[in-house]
Amino acid sequence: MKVPPPNIKIFEVKEPTETMIDQAVELTVLLEAEDQSCRVWTGGNPAELLPILMRSIIKASWLCEGAGETYVAIDEQNTLIGYSQWIPPGRDLWDSEDQRQYGYYDFMEKMSEEGRNYFKQSLGDQFPKYLDESFGMPQSQFNTHFCNLAMVRPDYQGKGIMSAMFRMAYERAKQTGATLALSAGDNNNVVVYEHIGMQLVGHRTFQSPWGEWSSWAFAWETKES
Repeated sequence: MKVPPPNIKIFEVKEPTETMIDQAVELTVLLEAEDQSCRVWTGGNPAELLPILMRSIIKASWLCEGAGETYVAIDEQNTLIGYSQWIPPGRDLWDSEDQRQYGYYDFMEKMSEEGRNYFKQSLGDQFPKYLDESFGMPQSQFNTHFCNLAMVRPDYQGKGIMSAMFRMAYERAKQTGATLALSAGDNNNVVVYEHIGMQLVGHRTFQSPWGEWSSWAFAWETKES
């Protein structure tokens, strides 16, 4: 396994600065702008709504106590070049009013009616059912150590940074025996997550008014067999 470059520090951040949040949003939009699932979940309007959606996810996970954990990769200029966000068992994204106050309502208000209806139907029914089948457990997003977002700047990809952040999450989840889980929307990431140590456990293609989109589900067991 590759060791991250010596100029990169990787650690958990519990109290991010606004600059760090801004950098996380900017990096996420850069990497996800062409992702079909993001196009669908923004009602076909990623140019306007993707930054709002990602900021709401990032802040809800990062700023609400007990709602998640965030590992970052920082270079010598104190610039964020990667991060991963995880929600522990017993919590879910936007499961509380304080999380929803960090941009969820603003995002939903700006969505078209068609976009809102599909977003709620997909995330509220179809997608969770698929994940439950893939992970072999009910309420899998609530019962796993679930990764919402994982990003590394393109010029630092393939240097062991993602693996290092995932190893930190693995060690945290191992304390409770929870399964690490995530859903990827890009087939190119399958080999990345498998290299880290995760196992592909499910795949499905969904239909939407804005075209097909796909998900690949990955799990990483922390309990010893």
